Amino acid sequence: MDGFRTLQRYAGDYNTMKKTILLSLLVPLAFCATLSVRAEIVSSRSSIEAKLALENSLEKRLKTVLSEALGTEDIIVIISAELQEEEKKTASDILPGIPKEEKMGELSLSSTLTMLKKLSASLILDKSIPDEDSKLARKLTAGLLGLPPEREDLITIEKMNFRKTRPFTAGDLLAPPNIWNLAWITLVAVLMVTAIVVFLSPLSRAAKAFVEAFAAKTTLADGQHHEERREVEIAEIKTASLADSVQGGKKPVFGFLSAENISSLIFLMGTRTTQDLTIILNYAPKDVSAKLVEALYPRSIEALAALPKVALMPEKDIRALEAEIMAALDYVVGGEDKTLGIVEILDETVQEKAMADFTRFNPLFSIKARSSIVKLADLARLEPAHAQMLARRLSMRIIAAALKGSAYTNAFVAKLSSGMQERLNQEMELTRDLPAGAYKAERAKVTEALRQLIKEGLVSLNTKTAAEPPPPHAAAASRTAATTTVPDSARPAAPTSPSDQAKIVPSGGKPPSAPAKT
Repeated sequence: MDGFRTLQRYAGDYNTMKKTILLSLLVPLAFCATLSVRAEIVSSRSSIEAKLALENSLEKRLKTVLSEALGTEDIIVIISAELQEEEKKTASDILPGIPKEEKMGELSLSSTLTMLKKLSASLILDKSIPDEDSKLARKLTAGLLGLPPEREDLITIEKMNFRKTRPFTAGDLLAPPNIWNLAWITLVAVLMVTAIVVFLSPLSRAAKAFVEAFAAKTTLADGQHHEERREVEIAEIKTASLADSVQGGKKPVFGFLSAENISSLIFLMGTRTTQDLTIILNYAPKDVSAKLVEALYPRSIEALAALPKVALMPEKDIRALEAEIMAALDYVVGGEDKTLGIVEILDETVQEKAMADFTRFNPLFSIKARSSIVKLADLARLEPAHAQMLARRLSMRIIAAALKGSAYTNAFVAKLSSGMQERLNQEMELTRDLPAGAYKAERAKVTEALRQLIKEGLVSLNTKTAAEPPPPHAAAASRTAATTTVPDSARPAAPTSPSDQAKIVPSGGKPPSAPAKT
């Protein structure tokens, strides 16, 4: 029994040892097989990469050459290459009786040589290329790849119509799918506009108000220099007009006539002949001639009727009349325009006193002067639009300085927009008290700007609130008083007579003195 158990124990040990030996043999074999498979995979991958690299290189090179030679890019080049691998191993030479040469490292290195087994090329050309160019392409391909040109199995050429992209036109927008894209874009645009109008309208109104306020502020900041710029522009216009009228460096005949001396010219031409008036109408500027015709009507119609008839006048007569008129203009004293120009710049207190005296001395001129002179009180008679135009013409600082402490401030401010009112109130609060001379200068700037707007026809005074003319019995009484107190030389002439505008002073004499008040 013991011997049987011992035999079983030996049999078990034998089986265990057998399994251990088999396992120790299988593990190295499996490891070697794995290394062999991995080496084959790496070798195969390297071969494929080498094949693709060779084909791509040859295709690019061949296409570049053919494009330059044929002058077109419509070329397709396909290169097919087959590779053959050959392994070489160096053998060790062993000679009997000679010791073996010992070297550090491996005895030999194996190298894998890649051999080109087969090479072929396929060319696809456009049908527009002629046959001569096709033959040239075959020769170039054969020469570049080292193939015989007559081998059509290695070099194949085919032709086809290349489909080129058609240029985009406006008509394509009406074809699907562009029509649907256009419809979606239109719908989105309509929705965006609706959202802006409905939801963003308050913001747009606020932005518009801000822009208007900023523009008004900028305009008002530049208003204080407006008059200076206007004077410079007027001077430039006059200079340009004078330069245009001068021809060949010669001053034109009657070149001294202008709108500035129109009143004196009307006075002088009131006693001249019709022929002299015709000559003046011919040489004077158009605006001066028109005012002469209006002032001397109806006698000027006769001179105007003679103007269409062309006649050659003696030069000495024209020059004599020119010299006479030029000399006489320097000695004309008086005129309504000159009087109004002086009265307009007077202080308001002195201006009222002067107008009261004019009522006694010359009632007709007094009525005309009251309706023509621009005063600070006229600011209360302006329409709202005209008041805002004046506020844009001048700087708010000037208007605030002129109206500070004035009785017309509230009436003028009420006609401005809300933004202008706020700006003017701020300026009036910030404006310090000025001396009397400074107040007078600022008010003169305001009245001068208003006067200029009236001359330009942009502003008209509200005649509803204007002062009514004196009643007939008051005018008659004033005329009676003027007749009894004014000398004959100072009495006003009839309205149609040019002597109502100016008086000529003889050479060596002196202007008549004003009549004494009684």
